[in-house]
Amino acid sequence: MNLKQILEITASEVPQKTAIVLGSQRVTYRELSEASNRIANALIGLGLGKDDHIAILMSHSPEWVINYFGVIKAGGIAVLLSSRLKVPELDSLLRDSDARILITEKEFSQMLSAVLPSLPQLKRVLEVDGGSYKKMVANSSAVPPDVDIDDEDKATIIYTSGVLGRQKGVVHTHASLLGTPNIVSAGVGRGREDVVIDTVPFFYLFGLSEVLFGSIIKGSTVVIIPRFTPRVVLKAIEKERGSILFGVPAIHNALAMLREEVIKGYDLSSLRVASSAGAKTSPRLMKMLEDKLGLTLCETYGLSELSVVSMSTIDDQKLGTVGKPICDLKIVDDSGAEVAAGEMGEALFKAPWMMKEYYKAPDLTAQVIKDGWFYTGDLVRMDEDGYLEYVEKKSFIIVTPSGLKISPWEVEDVLLRHPGIAEAAYVGVGDARSGVVPTAFIVLKEGQSVAIEEITDFCRQNLADFKLPKRFKFVDSIPKTGSGKLNRQQLKRP
Repeated sequence: MNLKQILEITASEVPQKTAIVLGSQRVTYRELSEASNRIANALIGLGLGKDDHIAILMSHSPEWVINYFGVIKAGGIAVLLSSRLKVPELDSLLRDSDARILITEKEFSQMLSAVLPSLPQLKRVLEVDGGSYKKMVANSSAVPPDVDIDDEDKATIIYTSGVLGRQKGVVHTHASLLGTPNIVSAGVGRGREDVVIDTVPFFYLFGLSEVLFGSIIKGSTVVIIPRFTPRVVLKAIEKERGSILFGVPAIHNALAMLREEVIKGYDLSSLRVASSAGAKTSPRLMKMLEDKLGLTLCETYGLSELSVVSMSTIDDQKLGTVGKPICDLKIVDDSGAEVAAGEMGEALFKAPWMMKEYYKAPDLTAQVIKDGWFYTGDLVRMDEDGYLEYVEKKSFIIVTPSGLKISPWEVEDVLLRHPGIAEAAYVGVGDARSGVVPTAFIVLKEGQSVAIEEITDFCRQNLADFKLPKRFKFVDSIPKTGSGKLNRQQLKRP
């Protein structure tokens, strides 16, 4: 199977079924297939050759999906760019990716107007909300283009800073992108009648592979949430009869902390499962989510380079863990020796759906793939029953002067138990005089006023002395990465 085929097969089986919803906009599988054929034929008409790189910089929308499959059906390699990046970042990635065409919207092309003329490889900029683009597509054939696509052909480049802390292009093939969607679908019980509520942009692998591809293969309906607020999600679940909710922990946390009277204002009887990925969850908050929304939470662990590697399912889950591995796993200490059950170490995975490489970066690829094993840089532990717990990235573990290690999540989980705290982040902040200072960043709940002394006493009652924050900072908001994770890298800066 390749990506072109998964859409064509479902469109032939359920042509009138709604594939994508955004507000009042509804796109059927037939419309999605035919519109993407028009894009593909138009790109070929512009001279696009097989394996040419086409960058996509668009908002979270049905048009994003249509253009992505247009690039794929034309035999191109889709370069996925986050709509949340700034101009210097996008400039760097467009140069690195060797994209010949940029498919975007006027909002982004205007933002990039100063840098686009200086990009040597970029030949065309197509604005999907522009008149010339619409005319080009309208005059293009809706018949599938005759392009030979092999499962092992490169399909997509996704930029991530995850494992090595700097932006690099993860190259995936059709086969590697399709390695896990069916596994995830089985885990959450996704079928043709399901309505998926999607808060995860498709330029992240979790959104692309597990939400979008998994739903297309099954013929489910995807309801796009372009900008998350708890009430927008609840309204979408009620209106569309949503049955599966995909999101990151920050989204699930916000829903879990809603007051009961707010939740009771919506009919959520259709919702049965939530899938979480992207960061560590709080078992306490996830139990609140399950109880308040009447669902089962399935936590998933994966990386841009590997997609899903461990997951809990509706039939087998243990809150506080990412379920059980679905591929080969080794947990090793700093010397490379495997650790015993219950001990913390770095996760190494071997999976047939591993990325092909980092684009134009063989040295970086060699740093993370050794003898077929992918070195994640993530600290995990496995319990006696085989459930895997994600702890934290090695680079975010705080080490005390005496060598003791603190997982930021342990402290954050305690802080979030305080009735006046809405959000918390715990990081080691660089300080010219003191070295690294363990610092707690705190967002108070609306209308709350809490003294630092009260929070300090609360921490002392619940944490070992060596884990206590040395500094507290009240902030209006905590920076997040584009995927909704706490942006610890930004917080660590002096």
